[in-house]
Amino acid sequence: MTAKAGRPSADRPIRTSILNAFKIDVFRAVELPNKRLKPIGAWYLYLSSKTVLPSKQNRVELGSNRSQGLGMSGSLEQFLTDLSRGLERTMVAVNKELTLRQRIKRTWSMRQCARFLNVSIQYLTKFANSSDDFPPGEYVGRERVFTLSELMHMRALLAASAKRPYDYLAWRKPDAPLPVISFASQKGGTAKSLSAAHFAQYLSLHYGMRVGVMDADPQSTITLYFVGGEGLPQMPDENTASMVDFAGLFQSEDAPYTDHDAQTLDSFLLKTSWPGLRLLPAHGETSEGEIQIARLVREAPAGKSFYRYLRDAIDRWNSGHPPKTLPNELVVDGKVDEERLDTALTETLDVIIIDYQPALTLFQLNNVIASTSLVIPQTMKGFDIATLSTFVTGLLGMLQHILAHERIEIGTGANMLLPTIVQRSNAQDLNHIGNLLEHCPTEILPVFYLRSDAISNASDVYQSVYEYEPDTPGKRKGINRFITNADAVNDAIVSRLWPGLERGYANTWMDEFYEDDGEGEA
Repeated sequence: MTAKAGRPSADRPIRTSILNAFKIDVFRAVELPNKRLKPIGAWYLYLSSKTVLPSKQNRVELGSNRSQGLGMSGSLEQFLTDLSRGLERTMVAVNKELTLRQRIKRTWSMRQCARFLNVSIQYLTKFANSSDDFPPGEYVGRERVFTLSELMHMRALLAASAKRPYDYLAWRKPDAPLPVISFASQKGGTAKSLSAAHFAQYLSLHYGMRVGVMDADPQSTITLYFVGGEGLPQMPDENTASMVDFAGLFQSEDAPYTDHDAQTLDSFLLKTSWPGLRLLPAHGETSEGEIQIARLVREAPAGKSFYRYLRDAIDRWNSGHPPKTLPNELVVDGKVDEERLDTALTETLDVIIIDYQPALTLFQLNNVIASTSLVIPQTMKGFDIATLSTFVTGLLGMLQHILAHERIEIGTGANMLLPTIVQRSNAQDLNHIGNLLEHCPTEILPVFYLRSDAISNASDVYQSVYEYEPDTPGKRKGINRFITNADAVNDAIVSRLWPGLERGYANTWMDEFYEDDGEGEA
């Protein structure tokens, strides 16, 4: 198998690079003002990486030592191997494979498309009747429904004749900066990946944006929301490029790092089933980012800062892939030029969304430094607020240390705290939100994700609520309630990031929520 660019070659496998990393002082602490960053937990990365497990022969030998009488695993490796095999045979795997084969089969009605396009159903119907190239859709009963690709086709047609074409395709204008938005939290279980995935899909559905999703979490949660498309038909493995590759953290033949050119970086972004939305997936090997950063801190290559690898890579990619096509340049003689549209959908990105690993490490620090905006999803329990305080204080110390040595613009866009999984019947949750709104009103979003049992129905089949089609009236009611909530949250985020683009969903939600004494949760 051919080694990927920037990775150790076949005669010097990844295992060797990891072992070499352990020969240096991986656990050396990084000095911060009045603080010390906890040593990097590289040991767990070493154990969790499948590339450093013993050979198949050794695994058999280890397994032979298991207790015959009790049927218990004789080693942690054997236990994990057996458990992994068992999980693959469960319905979880079946559901996942089914989702991969059928993603995305959902369609949307003319009325729903009109809402995405921000026009009335009457206007869209009239436009459809007057255009020979309006997508035919498909009739389900008496209702005409459309796919994601057909929705994008509508956008191109509407933009061609509109006075304000960017209303239909909110693409980045030439020479406009590239927004990079990190969804970050030190604590797991805060709906971070859910928030990031739904925001990415919301931008595609409602604005036709070309979105890049980067998964920095080895758990690959946000990757699961998008795997199954043209560029990644199956789950990624160690041969699939990850953020470690994109940032150039693997050594090359002539340097301790790899500065990939813009074209190579672009090849790492894989097409999904969402038109214009591309994914840089994660897998177990993403964990090695910490070890490679530790090695680079030790080697300190000239002209490189350990916190800028991802930022510099994104800058190189962006300089080689600027916006070129305008929204009103996609139609020729009244018909959408499909080849031109396909090219435009992959020529650049209008925004990058990074799903941060729940940890405060040097690799994750690279994500923060590369970002123009930070969204912190956070649950509102007492212990959670304490964890949030630790995360904010630790991150602030890191940034102050960096700024003391380099004057660099960090997070110059809107930054915000997003409350999540809020129980409207829980006084503690609401009191914490009220106190935060009182003491830091501009830093916290007044719109938040409510706790919902309905989301589990979509999660069971590895789908977002935007993809999921409920099969019972009860599920449909719960999902629609959550979609209303998600639209409001995403509209609030849009209002901070792109003032003037919001649709009013956030204001409507706030009017209803803050005037309502509270219904039962979905």
